[in-house]
Amino acid sequence: MNNIYIYIQMTNTFKITNMKITTRKIAGFLLMAFMLMSVPQEILASSGTNDITIVAKDDLIGGWEYTVDGAPEGYESGLLMIVKAGDMYKVQVQLIGGAINGTDIVVKGNDITFKLMVEGESVSVSLSAKGSKISGTSTSSSGSYNIKGVKSISPQ
Repeated sequence: MNNIYIYIQMTNTFKITNMKITTRKIAGFLLMAFMLMSVPQEILASSGTNDITIVAKDDLIGGWEYTVDGAPEGYESGLLMIVKAGDMYKVQVQLIGGAINGTDIVVKGNDITFKLMVEGESVSVSLSAKGSKISGTSTSSSGSYNIKGVKSISPQ
């Protein structure tokens, strides 16, 4: 009787051990699949031939229709374009009278600062994006103005 009992106990141990190994393999496979799915798409789809990379998780990137309270005529509204080229951001303000490119661009999270040359004068702009809204200030020798905008062009 003891021999049968030992045999059954060894068989159960073998089955349990075998089941633990199978469970570990499945868990490992699922973990690897989850990790691959969580890799940002911009890494999987990137190639060295593209000049401009659009990162969907970046709230700043896109086109913003904005207004500036109290700004001089011709500068009270426009379209602000923010794109990412490689590791650098590019900014362009489109007005009725033409377009102005931003310089000295600094991005920290969803905040961006840059400078514009408007009629020979430097204007510092500081903005913060949250979802489909952007707000901040522009500062020049003539004063400080509040800026508000909504996203009108999304990178998707």
